Amino acid sequence: MLFPHFKAVLVERVFTECGVVHIVVRTLDDAAPCPDCELPSNRVHSCYERRLADSPIGDQPVLIELTVRRLYYGNGLCERRTFVEQVAGLTFRYGRRTPASRRVLEALAVALAGRAGARLAVSRRSAPCAYQVTDVQRWLGPPVSRCLR
Repeated sequence: MLFPHFKAVLVERVFTECGVVHIVVRTLDDAAPCPDCELPSNRVHSCYERRLADSPIGDQPVLIELTVRRLYYGNGLCERRTFVEQVAGLTFRYGRRTPASRRVLEALAVALAGRAGARLAVSRRSAPCAYQVTDVQRWLGPPVSRCLR
């Protein structure tokens, strides 16, 4: 499959604007599982649009515009009252990049570090600015030393 992370969504529209490929998608599932107890809910509270940066396609940056739902959850045994559906392979909580795009930035941050990784990420259109690579380095934390004694 060419875009495996689009398995659980419906692609509604693809267009290019200002050199950026926009892919407009929405979820296909009627119900989504609660992140705490994993029981499904289909009572819609509201909908909103998430914008996710994805890996570039042929030297053009990609922006995924995903419509997600906030769902009511009425299980009395679970403390959660509402939650936002997540799309496996495409989203994670509070993420503004797809997992595939994040893995590319993490690999650049680990392999090249600092300014070299930032310059390469910007030139490959994996990141719009150098600061994002240094942010990734902060997410990853300090490297683990594997010294033999």
